[in-house]
Amino acid sequence: MHEFNKKISLRHLQAFATLARVNSFSRAAEELHVTQPALSASIKLLENQLGKKLFIRTTHQLELTREGKLALDYTTHLLNTANNTFADIARAIGSGRHRIRIGAIPSAMAMTAAAVARYTEQHGDEVEIVLSDMPNDGLLQALHSGQLDFCVGIEVPGAVSFEAVTLFEDELVLVTSRQHALAPQKEIHWDQLAGQEIVVFTKGSIWEFASSALHQHGLNPSSLYQMVHSESLYGVVRAGIAVGIMPSLYTTFLNDIELHVAPLRQPTCKRKIALMRRNEISRNHHVDRCFLALKQDLKQVDQWF
Repeated sequence: MHEFNKKISLRHLQAFATLARVNSFSRAAEELHVTQPALSASIKLLENQLGKKLFIRTTHQLELTREGKLALDYTTHLLNTANNTFADIARAIGSGRHRIRIGAIPSAMAMTAAAVARYTEQHGDEVEIVLSDMPNDGLLQALHSGQLDFCVGIEVPGAVSFEAVTLFEDELVLVTSRQHALAPQKEIHWDQLAGQEIVVFTKGSIWEFASSALHQHGLNPSSLYQMVHSESLYGVVRAGIAVGIMPSLYTTFLNDIELHVAPLRQPTCKRKIALMRRNEISRNHHVDRCFLALKQDLKQVDQWF
């Protein structure tokens, strides 16, 4: 095993990350409040330790090598973890509680928040939980970079850097007004949507999920109604000018007498929702215990269908 040089510190890694971000020795040195020779020495020490060049230097250009790009991913994660750890130490000393950072996609936030509330009720004297919602891409990036301890999101097949525990499968459903001709039906088949004005979310993973399913059945999303928020989509559907397609998670806690929700079948279109964390040693046993508890809790979530 390659022995790590004890002379390497977070200061050297911060110098590397800052230089990679600003792409200039002079600006990086100014931001770090060091001289340019000192900055160059830090980068040289890292390169000597790794045995690879991290930057390609020319007279007017500075860019990361392939090895530098790989090293930057790990450096960013380590620096974020260190910053979080130092901040958490200060908070723990002040409050006596350990901080845990959890993220969730918006459609899974209600059930995640409920699970967090149950966990906090039992362990609130030991931990405080920071809960954030993000699109799935943002969750995975925050998880990768060390900003989150774990998250509830859409499982990505083959992501070897993550430990993923599948919780359940989330299927596409149809939302109509109670007055719509399809409202009396308990389930809807895709071929029944021919000629309908169909509204879906126009951004993120849900757009990709729903629009792909529509196109597979010769259907198109509405060009008239462009929605990015669930309440906006519900408003259009309530007005009777369109029907809506969304993942079932968005409707799990929907209690609206003006709307009808039915699963879309033949075929059923599903995506896997998972509890995910980096495939590495966690920051402390409190994070491990919370992860295991939420895994058991969230696996018990009853889907309305």
